[in-house]
Amino acid sequence: MIVALGLVIAFVLLLIFTNRKTRLCRWRETRREGDSQWRCIYCGAETTGPRGKTPETCFRPDP
Repeated sequence: MIVALGLVIAFVLLLIFTNRKTRLCRWRETRREGDSQWRCIYCGAETTGPRGKTPETCFRPDP
């Protein structure tokens, strides 16, 4: 019973603290000199940014 309650609490916390704007985004990094090129595998959006820090917003074009 305690394990089931812990799983429910963990699931609720995940729903609260996940970023819905980038939920479907799957960023892949291509490192270059200075900044990195980021490409979303899900929608194909591209952006540049600092190394090792994935974008926090989705750049997916609206349909």
